[in-house]
Amino acid sequence: MKTLVVIPGACRGCERCVLWCSFAKYGTHVPSRARIQIVKHDLDGHIVDQPVICLQCGLCMTACPTGAMRRNKAGAVVVDEEKCTGCGLCVMACPYGAVKLDPITGKAIKCDLCGGDPVCVKHCPFGALAFVELGEAVELRQLATVGGA
Repeated sequence: MKTLVVIPGACRGCERCVLWCSFAKYGTHVPSRARIQIVKHDLDGHIVDQPVICLQCGLCMTACPTGAMRRNKAGAVVVDEEKCTGCGLCVMACPYGAVKLDPITGKAIKCDLCGGDPVCVKHCPFGALAFVELGEAVELRQLATVGGA
């Protein structure tokens, strides 16, 4: 099974991933509707850009009182808009800030891994995102921890 990972220190804050995500889902470049966000952190005067992604942990699925969230064949937690009431419990349950309510529909939106071919990864010019096997993801995260990133 594959997972989406952030390569620490590689993001330059261009937000192409954000724009491509919203375009892939809605046919328009609307960052507020993207399922990935870029957060800027100030570390002692040095700005660090950090993509916020869904790790597909399933906590949002557990919090959903209507059963609107389920896992698909690719292992991604997806939202059934017909069942979603927009209560926001999934948003509160997400420890990563990766689930939000769509500003147009009021329904939950989150990364669904684009059906197993994430558009954000394909369009990141700096290689800040990768879609890799779980074992490789663990190695990348361990290297980031050891390297101090």
